[in-house]
Amino acid sequence: MQALSARIYQTRWFSWILIILKQLSALQELRGRWLLGELLREWFHVAKSYYSLPATRFQTRMVVSQPALGRMLCRALHAIPRSPQIEPSFLTFSKGLDTRGSKLRQYAVRCSRFKSTPLEAILSFPASSVFQDEQSGAGGYWSSNERDVTPACRLTPTTSHQVAVVVAKLARSRCRFAVRGGGHMFWAGAANIEDGVTIDLSHMNRISVSRDQTLTAVGPGARWQDVYALLDSMNLSIVGGRAGSVGVSGLTLGGGNSYFAPRYGIACDGVASFEVVLADGQTVIASPAQHPDLYKALRGGGNNFGIVTQFNFRTFQQGKIWAGFVIQPPSTALENLQRLQDFNTASGNGIDNYATNNQVHQWDANGRSLVINIVVYTKPETDPPILRPFTTLHPQLSNDLRITNLNDIVKEGTPTNRQRNAWASFSFANNATILAKVLEFADEAFAPIKNITGFSGFFSFQPINRAIISHMSSFGGNSLAPADIVYGLNYGVGYNDSDDDEQVYAISKALFEKVEVYTRSQGRHEEFIYMNYALPSQQVIASYGKENVDFLRGVSRKYDPHQVFQQLVPGGFKL
Repeated sequence: MQALSARIYQTRWFSWILIILKQLSALQELRGRWLLGELLREWFHVAKSYYSLPATRFQTRMVVSQPALGRMLCRALHAIPRSPQIEPSFLTFSKGLDTRGSKLRQYAVRCSRFKSTPLEAILSFPASSVFQDEQSGAGGYWSSNERDVTPACRLTPTTSHQVAVVVAKLARSRCRFAVRGGGHMFWAGAANIEDGVTIDLSHMNRISVSRDQTLTAVGPGARWQDVYALLDSMNLSIVGGRAGSVGVSGLTLGGGNSYFAPRYGIACDGVASFEVVLADGQTVIASPAQHPDLYKALRGGGNNFGIVTQFNFRTFQQGKIWAGFVIQPPSTALENLQRLQDFNTASGNGIDNYATNNQVHQWDANGRSLVINIVVYTKPETDPPILRPFTTLHPQLSNDLRITNLNDIVKEGTPTNRQRNAWASFSFANNATILAKVLEFADEAFAPIKNITGFSGFFSFQPINRAIISHMSSFGGNSLAPADIVYGLNYGVGYNDSDDDEQVYAISKALFEKVEVYTRSQGRHEEFIYMNYALPSQQVIASYGKENVDFLRGVSRKYDPHQVFQQLVPGGFKL
């Protein structure tokens, strides 16, 4: 049975109850006064407290905990006369909310019962401005796919203790929930949940540096631009993200490529310890010395084990850098690909671990539009030899390479997005011919959708070389398993209209399947899928290899024996 959403106005609401009771009394399903009592208890509890609206009216999203009562209430409400005092469209149905069994208590009523508790201060409902801002305002989700998902309520904790209390309550009631850090993952349901409960960590954004400047404590709601703003001012840094608006939590738990990766590894390898709230509400520290198995699992294992409420990053001295964007026409694509292959080989051999280059090929409605080399050298030295192949290739449409700080370059690399998105991730061996073929496949794939509203497409080739991989085994290792010198390929499509979702996702899936068939036929395919760019249908955890999968599942069973984060948290990539 579909969920029932009703707008109920105070005018004549008592007479409506009488009408409903009259209808209920005529139904054979109503056997016993306890059913009527349960119906009224649930109805009044939700109706009075579910939304905070002006005194002249209130509204409720109403569901019923017994299937029979749900059927009866539907029939009764349909019998209410449409008077001038009643909004004609007050009765609507929603696909998202399931009325079966205990779903009522898991969603609407469960949210309402956080009221009149110490957690009421962090509770918001869809009618409130706080909720709307966290959904779609300045503090909202990056992708409109996620903004369109509406939970029954949001809880926005400011302390790990509040997180622990919330998780324990939701776990005991078997209520489905989502966890949001920065909210940058593109797909619907990654960090939000339709009609469930979203735990929003955005207010847990404190950043502090230890007195000896060897550790930086970062809250899960912080964004990289805020982290670097503080650390740049102190001539310090940590291994972190390359786009300023991306959240610390999701990027780090998924791995986290970085401009410092050849020197120190990826972001998860730079974490000295995690503060983690487990499914039973217990808070533990995961480090090489304490719970080392959980520590390893969190380094690339996603949101499968608990909620990280603080990341403690190893911190190093870091001054200015030389960096910028070199933008060229698509006619330079083949030469750029060959130079990228050569650079990756040299960088992987450890020739200069201060250098990184990410190469992006873009499309618009007219086809291929730009080639962008994001050139970064993490020393204040101009035009180092290893990066000259990208700085000397012409023609160039623009070139803003300069001595700057890290926060400046990550802000330049931050996409402003109010669109819908579909991304995917691939890995394959270092070979320019393979890269060129992938671009040809993209030309074919984008042709049917190039005229949809707001279309843009891109492929980003991001080297994962020996220098980066060598750090992954440090401090007990991480959960990932990339091969030697590969490309982590980030594919993406941006567009405006939800009506195009099905076509865009179908084309995306077909494209990465075609790439996989081709790279396998050439003996160049690699299994590894980078979590933070993956399409939701991709088997990310399986790509880590059987040994790692078995390890991660064992850690999950040990720290989450009731499988709360597997069964009640559908977002993310499950084990």
